[in-house]
Amino acid sequence: MKGTTITLNGDPWMIVDVAPAAPLAEMVAALLEDEGYVAVVRGMDLLGDALTHLGVGSAGATVVLVPEAEGEAALALIAETVTDYEGDDLDVALAALADDPTALGAVDVDDDEADEDAEPGGGDRG
Repeated sequence: MKGTTITLNGDPWMIVDVAPAAPLAEMVAALLEDEGYVAVVRGMDLLGDALTHLGVGSAGATVVLVPEAEGEAALALIAETVTDYEGDDLDVALAALADDPTALGAVDVDDDEADEDAEPGGGDRG
């Protein structure tokens, strides 16, 4: 399925990754975006007819798509940098992500919570 081009909102997009869980797909999309790619994450269910005609049923998997013109370069980057988790390794990775979204090292954590705790003007009330 990787490398397949589908039409999404009238434009050609290439499937560059198929992940067994959304958090893993989001990590791949974040990696691509950090490198300047436009990436979208979609559950197989959300793609409906676009994948049904390819003979793909809903397996709860999530796909990462990029514009077709960027597809080959994105596939090459993923091949160089992304670990495909399977079986027990997948279970361990998902458990680690459930406990800590940064456990596998590729997701940016929103620092807004830390900023909310900071005092305006540096917090020095001397």
